[in-house]
Amino acid sequence: MFEKWDFFPYIKLQQLYFPHYLHIVRQGGAFLKEKIKTFFAICILILTVPYVVTLLFQGNKTSVGRQALKSMLEEGSDSGRQAGKDGLDMEEYLTGILAKEIPLDYQMETIKAQAVIGRTSLAAALETEEKNLPASMSREEMLELWGQDGFEENYRILEEAVRATQGEILSYSGKPIQAEFHAVSAGRTRSAKEAFQREDEPYLDGVDSGMDIPSPDFLKVVFLDKEEFGKKLAEVCPSFHADTKGILDSVTVEERDSSGYVVRMKAGEEELSGEVFRSCFGLNSSCFYLKEVEGQVRIVTKGLGHGLGLSQYGANELAKEGKSYQEILKYYYQEISIEEISE
Repeated sequence: MFEKWDFFPYIKLQQLYFPHYLHIVRQGGAFLKEKIKTFFAICILILTVPYVVTLLFQGNKTSVGRQALKSMLEEGSDSGRQAGKDGLDMEEYLTGILAKEIPLDYQMETIKAQAVIGRTSLAAALETEEKNLPASMSREEMLELWGQDGFEENYRILEEAVRATQGEILSYSGKPIQAEFHAVSAGRTRSAKEAFQREDEPYLDGVDSGMDIPSPDFLKVVFLDKEEFGKKLAEVCPSFHADTKGILDSVTVEERDSSGYVVRMKAGEEELSGEVFRSCFGLNSSCFYLKEVEGQVRIVTKGLGHGLGLSQYGANELAKEGKSYQEILKYYYQEISIEEISE
């Protein structure tokens, strides 16, 4: 290697690689000029090869930068600004997100998949004007929740998942995706286009997730008095007034998506979405079925959550079968790439 301030590095190259070059130079003429051109071409090649090799081996990287994400922590939501003040970087902030979003007794590959999802959500927030960051749990909150012994073990799990996936996000067409996830599907995840008319998210398509069926949260049944049912429904449909004797005669499901979730329904003359009905009654999901049983309204729900993207329970079952976090992510999100964010 040359010294930092060596004024004529090419002379050393001459001496090392072209022992007869100085003799040729003295001969002058056109031959001399041609050799000088060749020499400098070789110098340029030697100097640029390391740069080209570096580019080739960097791997896939998105345009989202780590420094930009760090700045976002300081400028974004309240929790993000506090994290910035506390000197947390993105990966440490992600640890707190992960603590809130997934059970830590799940398989490590499932937790790694969730870490990539959380980092993707941070990167996607950078693409929006609002820069609303996912909520993150502080170390103090974790310590209070788990106690000292539980904190040390759980934090080790979180750190391992974050470290193993460092810098990785999910991208589609070179941009971070909207990495939706939910706890348990209704046996099949939903298509964002079909359910919510989100045309620009083809990676959120429905896939089979029958491994969710054994989950204790897969099926839930609630009973409501007819009068209570009518009052609750009137909160979102003010004009709804039905005879309690046949109250469900006035409530109809108009459309379901291919995964069984209610897209559109009517209460009297008013139309509402399945998600609005779900929120009104505090249901586990919008995959529900209504029936009058012994003078009450029975509501049966399947799944837990909105049904888009990755099912955490289903992902955990895949992990138990030996699937890697990359395989799990590419199963639930179609045609995506797992890329590394730039510096």
